[in-house]
Amino acid sequence: MGIFDSVAAVFSTNAAAKRELAKVAGLVARGVKRELSLRGYDAARPGRANWGWFAASTSANAEIYGGLVALRNHSRELVRNNGHAAKAIRVLTNNVVGTGIMVQARTPNKKLNARINGLFADWIKICDFNGQLDFYGLQRLAVRGMLEGGESVTRLRTVTGAKIPLKLQLLEGDFIDHFKNDQLADGSIKQGIEFDRDGRRRKFWLFGEHPGEMPIRQPKSYVSNPVPADQILHLYEILRIGQIRGVPWLTPGMTTARDLGTYGEAERVRKRIEACVAAIVMGADDPDQEGIAPKVTDSAGNIVEQFEPGLIAIARGSKDIKFTQPASNGSFHEYKRTELQELAAAWAVTYEALTGDLSRVNFSSLKGGQNQFQREVEIIQWLCLVPMWLDGVWRAFIDACKVAGEIPQNASYDYEATTPKFESLDPEQDANGDVALVRATFMPPQEAIRRRGYDPEKVLADTKAWHEALVGAGLKSDSDPALSPKTAAAAQAPVAGNKD
Repeated sequence: MGIFDSVAAVFSTNAAAKRELAKVAGLVARGVKRELSLRGYDAARPGRANWGWFAASTSANAEIYGGLVALRNHSRELVRNNGHAAKAIRVLTNNVVGTGIMVQARTPNKKLNARINGLFADWIKICDFNGQLDFYGLQRLAVRGMLEGGESVTRLRTVTGAKIPLKLQLLEGDFIDHFKNDQLADGSIKQGIEFDRDGRRRKFWLFGEHPGEMPIRQPKSYVSNPVPADQILHLYEILRIGQIRGVPWLTPGMTTARDLGTYGEAERVRKRIEACVAAIVMGADDPDQEGIAPKVTDSAGNIVEQFEPGLIAIARGSKDIKFTQPASNGSFHEYKRTELQELAAAWAVTYEALTGDLSRVNFSSLKGGQNQFQREVEIIQWLCLVPMWLDGVWRAFIDACKVAGEIPQNASYDYEATTPKFESLDPEQDANGDVALVRATFMPPQEAIRRRGYDPEKVLADTKAWHEALVGAGLKSDSDPALSPKTAAAAQAPVAGNKD
């Protein structure tokens, strides 16, 4: 201790002790700080390596609130004008929905199932509120709207005079009043969605018309009005806990796609300029030449202001001839391939599906890529589309059937969805694999049939009818499940003693 501290310690031992402890604490704190700076995560350590890396600690909703409109507009512009962005959306939509995800009743009562399925088969043809698409077309449009714009909205509309008083009206996410936010006495409104005190959706504030519609408008259409949440199906991918709005699927690769498109356009312009092979006849300056540069004319004496293919330009006082030398850019194709691979990763599609380029793949790599892509598609189907859209549509349909008196009031909501099949790269090998799994009881036959996009009950009924027809015609087939492979072989072998 210093002289002052020693003297002070005589009068106040506690004060001296406190000062000493403070010094020690300061040394420890500086040591801990230095240790943390040496041992912390590289990505969290302040320094030159992370200079310019801005990462806010905002919630998902705060991030989306400031960027959704711009992201949505940029995504749609890319889909309109960028071939790879358009292809990515088509590939995902085609694989998630295809020609439609089939839905059928699966209550314990088979007779009731047949009744519900018959009503549903009639309703899906006329379920569009706008009268243009069937149920499967609406599925496709809802998913495409979610991928391209980040979200889609389906409003359940009650109609009068119909056998089943229900229609589906599809709206883009723009219809939700994004900038409507308020604190209510018993809840809140965030980005056009009203919540109760417990954070459950209560209402959606929707515009009467698309806010970006053509200028044939009525002012009242651009005032949002509340619609009960039980009349709305809000389809979007939830990426963070508490996220209430969706962002476009193309978001992670937007900047890369735009930069690649701009670079590609610059390369095309360069190629067009190179195609204008021209020759310029050069020489000594003409003393009578006016202006700051020699005048250049073509063979007809016209002043040259732009290049064109086959041009020969003559400078006055010409003594030499020079041809334009096109520059080569051999790295462009490899650079573009690398960028497209990055886009494929950002958009969760395979490079081959995005570009159609199969020049560097073999069966194994193609199969591996397809398997991973299939998992991505199944996640969208079973963790997004089915719980957030199909469940709501089916419950609304069953309720409408009950209101119309078409089915009992106690009918259950049980149903089964069958997604489109994935085309096999090796159908025989995959079929043998399914047969082995079914025979080993690792998978029921219904699941194997469903994985190929078919309805098990319909397959069973059709197969039974077909084999009954074969028996009636006096024919046998090894496709008959009642025949084992050995029995089928025996059935096809000639009978002993038969002279025919």
